[in-house]
Amino acid sequence: MADKEWISVEKPKHVLAMVNPAAGSKRGREVLERLRLITDPQITLLETTPDFDFAGAIRAGVANGIDRILVAGGDGTLMEGVSGARRVLGKNVLPFSWVPVGTGNVVSGFLGIPHRLEASIPLALGPGMIRWIDLAQIGDRCSVLRVSTGFEAETAFDVTREDKDRLGILAYGISGLKFLAQTKPVEYLISLDGQAPIRVEGIMAFVTATGALTWVNGLSVINPAIQPDDGLLYAGIMRPLNPGRLLNSVTNFVAGSGVPPESVIYFSARKRIVIEAEMPQPTQIDGDPLGTTPIIADLIPSALPIVVPQEQMRAASYLNWLSQNRP
Repeated sequence: MADKEWISVEKPKHVLAMVNPAAGSKRGREVLERLRLITDPQITLLETTPDFDFAGAIRAGVANGIDRILVAGGDGTLMEGVSGARRVLGKNVLPFSWVPVGTGNVVSGFLGIPHRLEASIPLALGPGMIRWIDLAQIGDRCSVLRVSTGFEAETAFDVTREDKDRLGILAYGISGLKFLAQTKPVEYLISLDGQAPIRVEGIMAFVTATGALTWVNGLSVINPAIQPDDGLLYAGIMRPLNPGRLLNSVTNFVAGSGVPPESVIYFSARKRIVIEAEMPQPTQIDGDPLGTTPIIADLIPSALPIVVPQEQMRAASYLNWLSQNRP
C-alpha cells in the first residue's frame, strides 16, 4: 500500500514549464507555441536541449516562487526532470505535471494522463489529483519507467533522433525486432535486498518501480499485481524465446502491444535490486542509453507527486482510457 493518500490539488499560480521542442516529431514545438499564449497561471517557459540543466532550472524556479513543475516530452524527458527535482528538493518535490508528447509515452498510460494537447495542457496547468508514485534510483537518476538490458538497451543505443522524427514509434519497433532476433540468452544474477543472488537465464533483464513493460505507442503491458504506488521494487527477466514465443512476440510488437507478459518472470524487493551478468550488458534508463551492467537500483517509495485526472480515482480501465486518448 502507498503511504500517502491521493489528494486534490488546486490550480497552480506559477508554473516552471520545461519543454523538449524535438519530442514527438516536433510535437514539443506545438506545446511551446500553445504555452506562450497562456497568461494564467504565470508560466516560466524553458526549452530543453541535450545538455539542459534540469536541476539548475528547478533551483532557479523555486527561488522565483514556482508551485508546480511541468515537463513536456517523452519518458526520458520526464525522468530527467524528476531526477533534477529530487537532486534539488529531496523529499519535498513540488507537484509535477506531464504533457506526454514523446515517441513512447508509456508512463502516461498507467497514470491516465491524456495524449491530446487539448486535454493534457489544461490538466497540467489546472486542478487535479496528486498520485504519489514510486521511483527506482540508479546513481543520481530516478527511473519513472524502467532500467533494462538486452535488446531494449541495444534499441535505445541504436535509435536516433532522426529515426524518431522520420518513423515515430516504428523506429523502436523495427530496431527492437532486429535486436530481439539477434539476442542470445544471458545468465543474470539478481540480488534482492542483499540476499544471495538468484541465477536466471534470459534475453532481457529490467528493474521497475511502476510495472510497465513495453514502450510501444504507450500500450503498457502491465502485470496486474504491480501498482506504481505499491511500495515495492521489481526485477523482471524475459525468458529465452522458443520459436512459438518469438512468433508471438513479433506479432505483439507489430500489433503495438509489446511482448507477451507470460514471457517474463518477476521478482520483488523492498529496498534494493542488483542485476549483474558475467559479460557486461548494455543498459538503458527510460528510453535513454545508460551504460553497462551491473544495475544497482534503490526504491524511493511515494517519491513523485504527479498530477492525474480527477476521474482516475474511479479506476477507469486502461483500455477505456486508451480508446479515448489515442493521439
